[in-house]
Amino acid sequence: MLEPGINQHFQKNYPCVLAIGGHDPCSGAGIIADSQSLLALKAWPLTLITATTSQNTHQVDRVYPQSAEVFAEQLETLTRDLRPKAIKLGVLGSLEIQQVLVEWLQRHPDIPVILDPVVSSTSGHSFLDASQLEHFLEHLLPLASVITPNLPELALLAPRPAATAQKARELIRRGCKAVLVTGTHAETQAVRNQLYTSLNSSVIISRWPRLPHEYHGSGCTLAAALAALLARGESLEIASNLAQDFTWHSLKQALQLSEGQHLPLRIKDNQHA
Repeated sequence: MLEPGINQHFQKNYPCVLAIGGHDPCSGAGIIADSQSLLALKAWPLTLITATTSQNTHQVDRVYPQSAEVFAEQLETLTRDLRPKAIKLGVLGSLEIQQVLVEWLQRHPDIPVILDPVVSSTSGHSFLDASQLEHFLEHLLPLASVITPNLPELALLAPRPAATAQKARELIRRGCKAVLVTGTHAETQAVRNQLYTSLNSSVIISRWPRLPHEYHGSGCTLAAALAALLARGESLEIASNLAQDFTWHSLKQALQLSEGQHLPLRIKDNQHA
C-alpha cells in the first residue's frame, strides 16, 4: 500500500504549494489570487481558507473568521494526502488559527514558509488585533523562511528602529530567515524593493518602473509567486527577482473592471518568470 504524499512517481512538474488565507470575492487578493499566481508559475495550489470576507475593489467591510477546530481538521486531512513543497500565509483570521498553524509548522520545519503579513487593507480594515500581533511576532515570525512586508507593514512589525534596513534586520533578529521589503508606498519615481538575507549580508536592491494605478492584491501576487518559485527549487535570490518580475507584469496588464482598484492579471508569458 502506498503511503500518501511521498511516492516518487507522482507528478513532479507541478510541486504542491499550500496557500492559507482569506477569500476575496472579487478575486483581486486572497486565496484566489494565490491560486492564480501559483498555477501560472507551474505550482499546484492547495488552499485552506482562514476567513471569508465582505469586500470589493473599493473596500473591506467585514471579515468572518473560520472555526479554528474546522481549520485544524482540514489542515491535517489535506496534508496527510498532499505534501506541500512550500507554504504561503496571508490573512490568518484569528489568534486561534495562528496557534493551530504554529503547532503544525513546528512539526514540519523542512517546508519553506513565505509569510505575507497582511496587517490591514488599503481601505483601512485591520486584520490583526493586538493579541494576534503579539503572537505573530513571538511565535509565527520565527518560523518564516521569508516575510514580504510593504513599508507600512514593516513599520508596524518593527516600530522602534528608524531606518528600513534596521527594521528588516530586527525581524531577522527575531527569527525570520529573510525579509523582502516592497517599496510601492514610498514617494519615489521608481519602486525600490529590498531583500535582506541575514543580519550582516548586504541588501539586494531591485528597482521597477512605478505603475500609474492602485492595485488590489499585489502583495498576494508577490508572496505566492515567491512560494511557487521556491517550491520549484530556485534559490531565494533568483526566486525573489523572478517573483518581482511576475508581479510587475501582472500589475502592468491589470484589469479595471469597476471604478475601484485595478485587479492584477496573473498570466505568465515568455516575457517574464
